[in-house]
Amino acid sequence: MLTAVIDVRPEPLALTATLGPLVRGVVEGLVGNAMLICRQSTEDLESISDAAGCRIVTAESWPEGFARAATLAPGSGLLVLDTGLQLGPDFWPVLADILPALGARPAMSQPALGGGMGGLFDGLIEGVRTMGGRPSRNAALLLPPSRARDIALAKLDPYSVRFGAELVRLKASVTRVELR
Repeated sequence: MLTAVIDVRPEPLALTATLGPLVRGVVEGLVGNAMLICRQSTEDLESISDAAGCRIVTAESWPEGFARAATLAPGSGLLVLDTGLQLGPDFWPVLADILPALGARPAMSQPALGGGMGGLFDGLIEGVRTMGGRPSRNAALLLPPSRARDIALAKLDPYSVRFGAELVRLKASVTRVELR
């Protein structure tokens, strides 16, 4: 089972929008647990974590928190999400179909449209950025355990790693939710 690892920002409504669609992943047996990576725990975050059954990992930076989460995570890989990303209804069926074939290759959903002023223009810019095999914060990133450990040992931001042609593109949608 996957472990969802979420880079948390102090936007409680956006975080709950990100956590909501993970329930389907749990029901379908694809997600086993979730870890919320934050710089500082707050009462709101603890309340959300308790309600959703998530673990809070406090760290000075996102790469440090990701490294801790990758070390603590059991299972078959990590599903990395940014606060405010909401997985589309097509995400889980696509993931269930492709997961056995991925092996040790990383994968990324389609980058989210919206969240910026340009709409379609923002989506085109994201597409250009991801062509070099570098994942976008506007996409869900799936990392196999071996790749997650390598990134954790180097204390890198998984969104800054260039995977090149090895990065599999999932034809599944996500939406960027900007709630405050």
